[in-house]
Amino acid sequence: QGLCPERDFKVECGGFSNRPVYGLKHVPGTSLLVTSGPPDSSLQLWQLAAEDSDVIRPAGAIATANSAGQGWARIATIATRAPWVLHASRLSSVQVTEVESQKNVYAAACGSSRELSSLAFLDGNTLLLCCAGGQLRLADVRQPGAPLEAAPGP
Repeated sequence: QGLCPERDFKVECGGFSNRPVYGLKHVPGTSLLVTSGPPDSSLQLWQLAAEDSDVIRPAGAIATANSAGQGWARIATIATRAPWVLHASRLSSVQVTEVESQKNVYAAACGSSRELSSLAFLDGNTLLLCCAGGQLRLADVRQPGAPLEAAPGP
C-alpha cells in the first residue's frame, strides 16, 4: 500500500529540488548545505535562512571535472582551515573544493576508474576512500601529485 501521510508520518516543512538528492551534508561553520545526486557528479549549494525561518534557498552549484557520464558524487565536508567538500564518484575524479570560493584545493592523481561507495575526511589532511569492491585508499591533501595509497589491512 505504501506510506500514507496521515497515518505514517507528519510533514513539518518541505521543499523541492530540480534533481534527486542522494547525498546531503552540512558544511561545518557555515549556514550552507551541499547536495549531490543524478544525473551527474555536480554539487548543489543551499543556504539555510535565519533561525526564525525554515527556508532553504539555492545558493549555487559546484561544477566538477568530467561530471558528464559519471554517477552522482559521494560527499564529505570539513572546516579545519576553511569549509571544504570532498567529492567524487570514481577514484579518478577525487577532488577537494573550498566551498565559498569554489577553488579546487586538491585533485587525486589516480588513473583507476573504480566506483566509490563512500569517502571521508580522517583529519584536516587525510582522506579515506572506499571503492565499491571494498578496496580502501588513503590520500594526503598536502601531496596532490602523489598516487593514492592502499590502506593497511587489519
